[in-house]
Amino acid sequence: MQRLNTRNKSANNDNFPEARSETPRRFSSPSVFRLLWWTHLHQRRLSLYVALTCMLSLVAPRGAQADLEKGPEGLASWTIRSRIVATGLPRAYGVRQVGRFHRGGPFASDPEFLVETQSGRVLDPERVLVAVQSNLGAPRANAAHAPGAVLSIDTREVGGQAPIKIPIDLALHAEQARKPGAPVQIYTVQSAPYLNRRHNGQARTGEFTSASGPRYLSINNAFGRPWIANAPFGLRGDGSESVVDPDGAPLDSAPSDAAGGVFVGNATARENMTKGVRSGWLASALNYRPSLQMTVGSISHGALGTAFLGPSPDGSGFAVFAVITGDGAVAQIHVQDGVDGLAPPGTIVVGANDPGVIGVSFKWAPERVLYIADAQRNRIALLHLDDDTRHFKLKRISYIDSASLQTPVDLAAAIAEIANPRFASHTTLSGGSDLYVANRGDGSLLRVSQAGKVLARAEIYIPGQGRIRGGRLRSLAVSADAQKLWLIVEQAADPHATNNMLLEVSAFDENGPFTQLLPSSSRAPNRTIQMRAGEKIFRSAFTAHNGLGQQFNANSCVACHPGPGGSSPSEEHFARRLARMDPVSGRMTLLAGRASQLAPRFSLPIIGKRGTPITTLNRQTNVISMRMPLSLFAVGKIDDIPDAVIEAQAISKGDGIKGRVHYITEPGTGQRVGRYGWKADVAALDDMVARAFLNEMGISSALGQRAQPLALEDDGTMVRSVSAYLRALPRPEAAR
Repeated sequence: MQRLNTRNKSANNDNFPEARSETPRRFSSPSVFRLLWWTHLHQRRLSLYVALTCMLSLVAPRGAQADLEKGPEGLASWTIRSRIVATGLPRAYGVRQVGRFHRGGPFASDPEFLVETQSGRVLDPERVLVAVQSNLGAPRANAAHAPGAVLSIDTREVGGQAPIKIPIDLALHAEQARKPGAPVQIYTVQSAPYLNRRHNGQARTGEFTSASGPRYLSINNAFGRPWIANAPFGLRGDGSESVVDPDGAPLDSAPSDAAGGVFVGNATARENMTKGVRSGWLASALNYRPSLQMTVGSISHGALGTAFLGPSPDGSGFAVFAVITGDGAVAQIHVQDGVDGLAPPGTIVVGANDPGVIGVSFKWAPERVLYIADAQRNRIALLHLDDDTRHFKLKRISYIDSASLQTPVDLAAAIAEIANPRFASHTTLSGGSDLYVANRGDGSLLRVSQAGKVLARAEIYIPGQGRIRGGRLRSLAVSADAQKLWLIVEQAADPHATNNMLLEVSAFDENGPFTQLLPSSSRAPNRTIQMRAGEKIFRSAFTAHNGLGQQFNANSCVACHPGPGGSSPSEEHFARRLARMDPVSGRMTLLAGRASQLAPRFSLPIIGKRGTPITTLNRQTNVISMRMPLSLFAVGKIDDIPDAVIEAQAISKGDGIKGRVHYITEPGTGQRVGRYGWKADVAALDDMVARAFLNEMGISSALGQRAQPLALEDDGTMVRSVSAYLRALPRPEAAR
């Protein structure tokens, strides 16, 4: 087995610069004499330098929000303030953001499923799922199985709201358990309505529910559903892996008659295999022949980790998931054909004590690698995978070893794969993504490259409690936009308490935290104050002294949108879009390297300076399109329309007219549905406001695109304030 070791790797490998400092170097005798002679000559200077360095280290200022220290191996170690999202989570383990389900999958194509993914519903893409070891008051469907539930939590902070406290009897109040908009909802629980036999009466695992001792979560955002790894009988008993519908019950009309939606122990091992790739339901139904397992394996111990591997290599298009079990084995589950082995027991050392979770992430390109936390050995195992066109095969195992790994219990993709419609999942690494690692041993978080280099380290500060110390971190998840992390942490007040917390912290890299989360009471500006500030900005007239750009169409927002918020019929406020058309073919050609451009109407003369921008038209222009300012009443509501709803309207209404969705690709955020602008070429309200500041008044914003050097560059405050004002702007009839 190949071994990747950050302490022993060759000094010639640029990915492991720290190894060079530990590689012994041979000196010739003359080199040694020269070194001693130089030291003797400069001894006093060295002594003075050391003394000054020590003095400076004593007086160096420390940031209140993000402190830079030196961690193990000389890493920069950041202290990041957290926000407590929820408390009272009974023995919580796995955590995962729901995320957006791709078109073509069941959630986006089935109207009943689509409802549950809307804003405020249980599978709202922005919400976070948390696995807890409690029925929260609901009677157990099977008394022999461990209790458990998966909660859907809205982590978005509104003003200065206090942390959410989870009611211990939440499941007893059915009207609250799934009430749209409720901050906490129950997705599934170990009770009768969630039994496998509800939809799969003939399944061998009919008496199992979706969640029974749930430990880990992975979601097939590409073309499927959430999957839950369970330990219904603890660490040593049979484990289960369930695939769950939006109603929280195991998969309805499951392709596996033996398993339905729950795979358990040895009861659901592979019994069939496909003959070949077929199309059509009849051909597919006749496309199987009996078989034994292709690789021996089972879920004979508690399932403590799971990750989406993508579609099966057999061409059937069915999903395959990896499962890490309590005996250190790795199994693979084909949703139709059942369980095969992937790696034998002992691949990961679990130990006698239940670790809670075993973190896992999957790299799908350019080669397939399964990263698994090997906490007892303070390392990460890399399972390099291949396939035989039927199922996945283990090629070899290598390891990431580092002194910074201190009982690593969980892993997460720093940038999850959200764009590819065949591999999208928060347990899948985007191309070239780093990994975050949760160290239970010392309470730290690491950012590690795929090759094994530890890039950065962070310690987490909880307001009122101090830093997270060893033995408290359980698991972590990363937001779809890669800007935030969520952590499950044991409460500090009582080390024996079974209740845990859900924390939110900033993502980070070697340059520090992306943002600093302030205490809840001061994190978000008061909404009323922000809206009033936005209204004042909207009505204000800008001049050259307070930021009006050198070229502009108007000196205030309200000039073009009177009311405020309406549209101006005055021609002087119409925007002019310039283009060039070939007079023979009628095709549009490039104008100064672009398809079209805006032509501001006015300019500011700069006294004593040459080269003042002028507002004459580009000489190649032969097409001028006049664009009337749009009404802004209730414009913020457009942000609330889900992508799927807009996409569903892009069909013919029977009159020969058909809409077309304008998809926008943005760096760092992937593809989004356009909502604003004349051609729906802007995806979000903040971006639209930023572009208006730039194009209409020449004011650049950190949120917008910079066209030219400007006197004033907004840091985003003006844009967000005006956006807040517009979101609160009612329709004209509602304002009366």
